[in-house]
Amino acid sequence: MVQFIAVGDTGSGHKEQYQVAESMEKLCKNKPINSILLLGDNIYEEGVDSVNDKKFKTKFEDPYKNINKVFHVVLGNHDYGNDFHKKGNENFQIQYSKISKKWSMPAKYYSIKRGPCEIFFLDTNFEFMSESVIMKQFYEMLHKIKHSKSKWNILCGHHTWRSVGGHGNAERRFEIFMNDLLKAGARIDLYMCGHDHCKNIIVKKNPYNPKHKVHLVVVGTGGKFYPKHLLNLNNMKEGDSDLLFHSPNLGVCHVDATSKRIKLTCYNEQLMKEFNYEIK
Repeated sequence: MVQFIAVGDTGSGHKEQYQVAESMEKLCKNKPINSILLLGDNIYEEGVDSVNDKKFKTKFEDPYKNINKVFHVVLGNHDYGNDFHKKGNENFQIQYSKISKKWSMPAKYYSIKRGPCEIFFLDTNFEFMSESVIMKQFYEMLHKIKHSKSKWNILCGHHTWRSVGGHGNAERRFEIFMNDLLKAGARIDLYMCGHDHCKNIIVKKNPYNPKHKVHLVVVGTGGKFYPKHLLNLNNMKEGDSDLLFHSPNLGVCHVDATSKRIKLTCYNEQLMKEFNYEIK
């Protein structure tokens, strides 16, 4: 058994981030949380300029000062600088792992094992990568996933695969990447991401293995409010994906995994339960 908190799009430094952080603190007191899965856009708006950038303190250390857990981190587009003229900003976040006791991002993509889960952290910022860099990640992560002996394989990235929010479904290169993982036989039980500032729980068909569906969680609700008019239900295509839950509220997803099931519980920033779902 293992329990996590998953949340993305946190690093605003604004009151919204502190509201969600307070709810996370309470959840950690009420449940045996192992660690936090931080799903990108960790530092708005353009990441950090050095490993000593004060934004690490104002947008990470200070908001979560009362949460004594390890945060396993992935990169979002804002962490790259959100600007093609900025190069290397993302590397400072990797280097910060050697300074902070909480922040853990040993590489741009990596994996960890916790309880019955193996968790694979992707770098989904393909717009900043050459094709050779994308394919290097693909083959390394495919090898890891296919050789996993864990009961559950959980992938974490920043960008959405399916979503009814403003960014919507995956852009072409990421769609190909994820479909190629499935086509090559990778078993993906759950994909968790941010990017859209809303919560979705979606069940997606695996076109290469109809008996095995992929569950998707969007939870980019850690630091910025969601424009409520950005809702596109047409992103759910018949025969491809089904929306089980949507919320525009701030908050987190609690993940409780045993060898028999994964229980997902979405909370708002007041730690009120919004939705429960079990993957069996």
